[in-house]
Amino acid sequence: MAEQMPPEEIAKHATVLNDGRDAEPLAVSAVALAESETRDAILTLARALRVPGFLARLEGSDGETTNDATNLADVFIALTEHPTDASGRLCELIYSEESFRELPARINPLLRALGAVKPVTPRAAEIFRETSAAGFAQVNGPILIGNGEPVALAIFAEIISGDWVESYVKVDILHRSILAVRDRVPIIQMCDRLLRSNLDEEVCAGIAETLYDYRSKDWFGPAMYAPKPPDWNQAPDAALEALLRLGEWLLHEKRAARVLVQVRGTCEQLKDILRGRHQ
Repeated sequence: MAEQMPPEEIAKHATVLNDGRDAEPLAVSAVALAESETRDAILTLARALRVPGFLARLEGSDGETTNDATNLADVFIALTEHPTDASGRLCELIYSEESFRELPARINPLLRALGAVKPVTPRAAEIFRETSAAGFAQVNGPILIGNGEPVALAIFAEIISGDWVESYVKVDILHRSILAVRDRVPIIQMCDRLLRSNLDEEVCAGIAETLYDYRSKDWFGPAMYAPKPPDWNQAPDAALEALLRLGEWLLHEKRAARVLVQVRGTCEQLKDILRGRHQ
């Protein structure tokens, strides 16, 4: 927890936000408030963000509106790195402003800041559902998995099981969201529930290959910072055992048929690791 920002410093930044016309000091004060982890400072920032014309001033625009969100993105990065209940409430309040939502470039950083806050509030859950249905499912997938709270995982499961996006998009979301954390028991349990539900074969195969296979070029192309899987040797016993149980069920039921060779091979690898640990 950061040291709380003194009231006099909050007041100084509030004056800049209320009266300033130069984008640079406005951005400096906004970021300072955002990273303070101080409730009154965050509320001061929230009030400024809701003032008509403030977002334009923040970006250095002479008009009442702007299509730029560069400085605003920096503010939300600070909120993401310093999540509190107050920062979550700020995101909820700002999202409710129709004028804020008019520029899609503002939504992504807001969702990241909102997703950094735990626990996930009912209003935050509504926002993630609403934005997932409105074209932001690929943004929300990694955010929800990164949050990891039961509510967040439930919304992720809704993205994969629902009709907000096409099946091939769901598979991409699975690859980008789950691969790096496929050794976490709650993630495996969520995938188990999804695989046992009424999903089409393409999505089932996407879940299974994300858990039991890894094909970076096929999944991510030439991306420099593509997700990478964790080392099975470092995974806890509970995760390996859960993957083995799920793998055995997939093999028995012939679910996700095109991935069963990879499932079988990974299960043998996991058995060898567990045997080595418990000899």
